[in-house]
Amino acid sequence: MGATIPAGNGGDTGKQTMGSLFKVSPYMVIPSRVGGFSLFLKQEDAYVLYAEKGELFTEAHKERLARLGVDHLYVRAEDYRNYAGYLQENLLDIMDDEAVPVRERARAWNDATVSLAREAFETRLPKTMDKRSFARIRALITNSLRFLAREDALRELSRFISEGSDLYKHGIGVMVLTVSVLSSYVKEDAELMVAVGMGAMLHDIGKLELPPELFARRTDTLSQAEQDMIRSHPALGVGVCSSLPLPQEALQCILFHHEREDGSGYPSGASGELLPSYVKVVALCNDYDSLVRGGPNRKSLSPFEALTRIKSRRGGVEPELLKRLIAILSKAQIA
Repeated sequence: MGATIPAGNGGDTGKQTMGSLFKVSPYMVIPSRVGGFSLFLKQEDAYVLYAEKGELFTEAHKERLARLGVDHLYVRAEDYRNYAGYLQENLLDIMDDEAVPVRERARAWNDATVSLAREAFETRLPKTMDKRSFARIRALITNSLRFLAREDALRELSRFISEGSDLYKHGIGVMVLTVSVLSSYVKEDAELMVAVGMGAMLHDIGKLELPPELFARRTDTLSQAEQDMIRSHPALGVGVCSSLPLPQEALQCILFHHEREDGSGYPSGASGELLPSYVKVVALCNDYDSLVRGGPNRKSLSPFEALTRIKSRRGGVEPELLKRLIAILSKAQIA
């Protein structure tokens, strides 16, 4: 330990930034892994260098942190991308480590996923998605399946994923709920789970092709032409992903996530018997997450209020899937 940095006065920015540094969990220091970021300890009104960028983490690092009773380490804001990449590369080890409290694993998963989803939604190539981002999304979902199927994981994740109206945050929320519901009856088909998880996370990416002000206005203020534009976003999303090796199931989730059991949805107006069960799960979780998340000119509802609203749309959702969602939320102590 050596150099010090004066403590800043910044507030919480979503990365828990304090001045030029943000908090990370000491559990994220994984022995035999190199950190592409410096780590700092907070001591009174200063930050003290604990591990230099590029240093190999060892068991001694972890044991020392445990002896000191360190609750948080700090990383420079400019190293956030390196830290997020480190989490993504080591996420499977972190998720499977029962010595790490579930809440800390949930925090690590959220940090890694938010960084990756933000990159996919905000820095993608024009008209198509970056293939590297796509491959990393696939790997993240593959490595997360066991963790997301846990009731205690969903309970802890709900603390992190429920706020913010950004498209990528909504995509994360829908993906987590979708995988949780599917896990209740899809037991041995990991490929399907990953495909549907990708479709759920990317379901609204077509909205990036439309003027953002359309989605900031109330529906009753939109002209018919503007409403038709909004209804085009599922097809636009498939176009955005056209260069990627997305499985058919993922593309179906993107294209049909606004369809309804009674045929009242869009873009095709297909009714329940024509829609795969996993598409119906994505559509249901999309409805629920949209209601509890809220947005411009739309207040957020409580889980109970959101479920009541969905139930009131008679014929719009398959009752068995709604029961599964309610059971999942109840077991995770969310509803």
